[in-house]
Amino acid sequence: MSPSIIETAKKVWATWSIRVFIIVSLSLQIFLMWFARYRKWRGGKMGKCLDILIWFTYLLADWVAGFTIGLILSEQSKTPIESSDIHVFWAPFLLLHLGGPDAITSFALEDNEFWIRHLLGLGFQVGSTAYVFVKSLTENKLWFPTILVLIAGIIKYAERNRAFYLASFDQLGYDWLSSEWGDEIPVPAEFQKMDSQRKSEPSLLWTAVHHFGTIKMMLVGPLLSPYQCSEIKEAFLKVGDSSRVLQILEIELSLLYEVLHTKLPVVGCMMGHFFRFVTMCCILVALLSFSLFKKYYLLKQLDMWLTYGLLIWAFVLDIISIVLLISSDWSLAAYIRSTESRFFKKRRWSRAVSQLNFITFYVKDYPSFWKEFADLLRIRGLLEAIKGIRCLSSKDFKEDPDWCFIFEKVKELGEFLAAPSRTLQDTKQVWLYSRERVLQDFTNSNELIEIVGGLDYTKSVLAWHIATELCFQGVDQASTSGNESTSHREFCKLLSDYMFYLLVMQPAIMAAVSVSWKKVFEETLGETALHVSSSISNNEDACKKIFQLIPGLRNSEKGTSRSVLLPASDLAKKLKISNSTPWEQMSKVWVHLMCFAAMNCRPQVHAQQPSKGGELLTFIWLLMNHLGLGSHFSNHY
Repeated sequence: MSPSIIETAKKVWATWSIRVFIIVSLSLQIFLMWFARYRKWRGGKMGKCLDILIWFTYLLADWVAGFTIGLILSEQSKTPIESSDIHVFWAPFLLLHLGGPDAITSFALEDNEFWIRHLLGLGFQVGSTAYVFVKSLTENKLWFPTILVLIAGIIKYAERNRAFYLASFDQLGYDWLSSEWGDEIPVPAEFQKMDSQRKSEPSLLWTAVHHFGTIKMMLVGPLLSPYQCSEIKEAFLKVGDSSRVLQILEIELSLLYEVLHTKLPVVGCMMGHFFRFVTMCCILVALLSFSLFKKYYLLKQLDMWLTYGLLIWAFVLDIISIVLLISSDWSLAAYIRSTESRFFKKRRWSRAVSQLNFITFYVKDYPSFWKEFADLLRIRGLLEAIKGIRCLSSKDFKEDPDWCFIFEKVKELGEFLAAPSRTLQDTKQVWLYSRERVLQDFTNSNELIEIVGGLDYTKSVLAWHIATELCFQGVDQASTSGNESTSHREFCKLLSDYMFYLLVMQPAIMAAVSVSWKKVFEETLGETALHVSSSISNNEDACKKIFQLIPGLRNSEKGTSRSVLLPASDLAKKLKISNSTPWEQMSKVWVHLMCFAAMNCRPQVHAQQPSKGGELLTFIWLLMNHLGLGSHFSNHY
């Protein structure tokens, strides 16, 4: 390469590198401020794409800000140049960027647990910025606004680190142990007296805030006492209809998101208000100072406008933060007393239920040479993950009748398990007894128990999923009549595809109940390939092939194969009695399967879901805990 080209590149880098990275850092902050709040209510493929984009931006923002501080520090160690003062003035703005917007402090729960690492980063970056400033202090014409922005930057960065610390599970446990149970914001007396049929949105909000301590207890581990358990259950049963209960659960998970992933716990207190006022004053005075004396600084036009952009955005960011603070659920519960406030009507959950189907997953398989190539590079798992995203879809979740049905069946499950004559020692017994209770609703329950009785949870989910798809496709459509039957049919399909999606795409959620899942899934796919030609490209034809498999064929292979294809085919045949499929009873089975999965998922995994658009399984987990059915109430079984 020609020496002249290298020299030109060096000059361009020296002249433009800091300016370009400052602009990039500012752009990343604007993106995070605007789009981070959408994480709570974006589901489906769009939500997952947005989640990946926010994750990439979140990581890149910290790297760009830290790297730019390093560029300015490196520049200071060389011969002073004309633009050195303005670059020193820009360094504290990068501390503001490292502090991040209030709408997102952590992307995942793990970020909160590593608060000590972030604290070390705070010390290093503040020390580097202070060193840059002190080194230029004797000749720096911008020393006064630089000090003001430096103060604001240190406060903002410290706020983020304190938010990490307060949201760590150790600190959440300490907060719970050092406070009385239920000492959250009390429900005002005028709303306590309201009749349950006239519950307003503010009263539901205050109810959710009042019982938020329950979620903290579930996250940090201690069990609730019988008194606390009965009090929560009684309060929820008094709410009234299931739609109101769903609204309370939505609010509780929204409160949890604000505690774990935003600066609200830091800036929402009186000390936080004070430091936010100091920050705004520093930025405003720095802006006025720069505006009044800009001619004295002899800046280039581009540098001047870029500095204005940094100052104005820093001030606007504080204004936006105040608006978000006022409109947060915690602030609404603490300060707003009007029952008609429009701030209460806002979206808190995506209400999107992700869908993935086994038959679709099979018919959209890759050609064999792609698999062989992936095996050669040892990226078969990545290839399967991409295929899962290709096959992924989502459906809207309806309060009526979907949630109403779930609410009633969970209550029935609670009454069944709470019977005095029934003493269950562990979750396996809960699974067996409750499964027996659900299958008794079928007219041929003994035949069904014979098929699925020997299957563990993972095999049961896959067998019921395939059987549901066989019944849903053209085999049973003609026999489905009436709005109620159609509703149960669609609802059954919704839950079936959702549970398969959790097994394939959300292994962390299903980890406790899917120990042998990978082998079961692979062998079932392999057996499907033996009976269904790869030339078949639609679900209906594939289902017909599977439905025609000979009943009982699996007996000769019993003990040698983990595939559930043949049991699923037998199950579908047994479900079709007199050309009519019992969709309502099958819906009960799926609610039961979901309850067991929710009950065995770690609370920390559920706590992560509100930042990903929310999962229906998390709402069921929260409902079960409020009704005394979660793993934390196992002593009541």
